[in-house]
Amino acid sequence: MLRMAFLLKTINNTMKKFLSPLFLGIAAIALFIVSCSKSEDTPVYDAEGQFKTDSILLKNYVDSKYPNAQYDSEKGIWYEILAEGTGNYQYKIVDTLNAKLFKVQPTVKYTGRLLNGSIFDQTETDKTASFEILTNTGYYYPFDSTIIPAWTFAFAPKKIGDMKLGGLTEKGLQKGSKIHIMVPSKWGYANRAMGKIPANSPLDFVIEVVDIK
Repeated sequence: MLRMAFLLKTINNTMKKFLSPLFLGIAAIALFIVSCSKSEDTPVYDAEGQFKTDSILLKNYVDSKYPNAQYDSEKGIWYEILAEGTGNYQYKIVDTLNAKLFKVQPTVKYTGRLLNGSIFDQTETDKTASFEILTNTGYYYPFDSTIIPAWTFAFAPKKIGDMKLGGLTEKGLQKGSKIHIMVPSKWGYANRAMGKIPANSPLDFVIEVVDIK
């Protein structure tokens, strides 16, 4: 019962976040457990099989377009650090009564593409987007979040204190940082279609950090 109550609470929080145009554009909680559930008229989602398929697609994509990209074998994410940034922001964990949360408020410019090159979302020219990343570091990390897991891994440092967060960089993204990430659908919207993004789509993001707090 407690497990079901937690899932229902998470789903309700997700629906509230979807009311925001920003979250419709670049954020959703990828409820991995819900995505993998079975119903009478929906095929079972083969997460492991889809991850293998995405890995092949991404390897071919990177080899043909971005041969200098680095590979995080633990998560299957390819990435390029396009600018290191000059800030020295200290990421932290917010300890609440119910959870320990990774929390950060970035202002960014970004472009999101499918592997066929089509842009599904981006900031307008000379404009930025500001939002909050709030990720539960306990159950279902990094899926229980206000942002897709790919962005949590992009911003988070590898660890804070003794807590491993699995970020792509040691310090996390800083003001002035610019990163290019290419991620399997597991870390995006999984088997859900979202706007211009078909279900089971690996994603390509370029994220430039204008400010962070």
